[in-house]
Amino acid sequence: MRKWLKTHYTRRALLKHLGIAAGMSVTIGTGLTAATKAMASLWDDATPPIDHILIACQENRTFDAYFGAYPGAGQFGIPVDYTLPDGNGGSVQPYHFPFSMSPNIPHSWQDIHKEWNGGSMDGFYTNDGWHALGYYASSDLPYYYALADHFTLCGNYFCSLLGPSTPNRIALWSGTSGGKTTNAIERGSLDWPTIVDVLDDYGISWKCYNLGVGTGSLFEDFNALVYFKNWYRDRRLFYSEQDYYTDLHTGQLPQVAFLITESLISEHPPADIQLGQHTIARVISALIQSRLWSRSALFLTYDEGGGYFDHVPPPQLDAYGLGFRVPTLVVSPWARRGYVSGQLYEHSSILKFIERRFNLPSLAQVNPQFDMATPVEGNEAAWNGVGPAASPRDGLAQLGDFYEAFDFTQDPNYIPSLPVWWW
Repeated sequence: MRKWLKTHYTRRALLKHLGIAAGMSVTIGTGLTAATKAMASLWDDATPPIDHILIACQENRTFDAYFGAYPGAGQFGIPVDYTLPDGNGGSVQPYHFPFSMSPNIPHSWQDIHKEWNGGSMDGFYTNDGWHALGYYASSDLPYYYALADHFTLCGNYFCSLLGPSTPNRIALWSGTSGGKTTNAIERGSLDWPTIVDVLDDYGISWKCYNLGVGTGSLFEDFNALVYFKNWYRDRRLFYSEQDYYTDLHTGQLPQVAFLITESLISEHPPADIQLGQHTIARVISALIQSRLWSRSALFLTYDEGGGYFDHVPPPQLDAYGLGFRVPTLVVSPWARRGYVSGQLYEHSSILKFIERRFNLPSLAQVNPQFDMATPVEGNEAAWNGVGPAASPRDGLAQLGDFYEAFDFTQDPNYIPSLPVWWW
C-alpha cells in the first residue's frame, strides 16, 4: 500500500488530463485524556434508533445551482426576478444549464471573497462571467430531487470556508480548517484532533469506502484524513466500494462510514453530474435494500460551492466563514419526509450529530491548539495560504446537530419510490 502513497495526484491534475482548550493536554495517537472524556455531554433524550451514520461529500455546487429550482424549496430557492449586476450598470439573470457538464470556474479564497463581496453576494458574474450563473433542475437531477421529496433537504446548510475544497474537507473531519485557506497542503502534515481520533478513543468503529475506481484516498485529495499524520497511512482509509456492499450484506457496516468520491463521479466541474448522481443512487439503493436501513442515517453534502452563484449571504462566525450554501440531504427512514429545514447548519453539524448520537465530547473540547477568539475581521491574514487557526465549530450552540431533521415516531420500514436508473 505504501508505494501507492508516494505519489499524490490531485483531482485538479486528473480533471486537467480529462480535458476538463487551554490547559488541556492532548497528544494525537496516544488517546484523549480522562478529563476530556468526562466532558462528554449527557443528553436528556433517549438514544435514537440509529446505529450507522454514513457521510458522502460531493464537489463544488451551491444550493441555488442544484436546488434553487426545486419546486419545494420555497423561500430557500432562487427568488423570483433574481438578478445580479453585470458590472456595466445593467443586470443578468441565472439560466438553466443546457448540458450535464459545466465549466470549472475559479473558486480560490480570493475569488470566493470577490463573489461574496462583504456579504452582498453580487460578485459572481463580474468575477466569473456567465458560467457562474447556471443552475440545474428536475430534468437534470431526478434522483436528488426525489430524495428531497421523500427525505429532508437542508435549505440553510453552509460550507465551512469562504474558499476552496481542501480546507472545507479538512473542516468536515475536524471542525476547523486550522487556518488553511488553499489546496496546497502536504499529506501527513497536520496534527490536530479529527473526529476519527475521538471515535477511536471511544471505541466507535469507522471506515472509509472509496467509491468508483477507488482513487479518492490513494491518488486524489477527496479524503481529508490523508492530510493528518496520524491517519494518512491507516488501512481504514482504503476500503473499496465493493467492500461497502459486502459489509452491508453481512451486517458489518461500521458505526460511522465515510463514502469517498473520486474525480469522474465527484460532480466536480467539468465532470458529468450524471455520473456522480448515478453513483450516489447506487450507494443509497444498496443501503435501503439492506437489513441495516432501519438503523441508518446518510448525510449527502458538498464540500463547497465551486464559484457558482447563491443568493443567501452566509453568517460570518469567524475569520474564515461560513462559506456559501451547499446542497445537503438527510436520508433515513427516520428523516422527516418532504421536509425543507431552515435550521442553520454547516459541516461541523455532521460532527455534532455523530458526537451527540455516541455521547462523545466535541472537537472544540478536545482541541487545545486553536484560538477561541479568532476575529471575524482580518480575512486578509489568510490570503497567503494560512492564518490564525479558529477553534472547531462543533462547540457552537447556534449550529444545529440535525436532531430536528428526524422524527423517531415514523415507520422505520419506510421504502420510498425513487427513480430507477437504467445504466
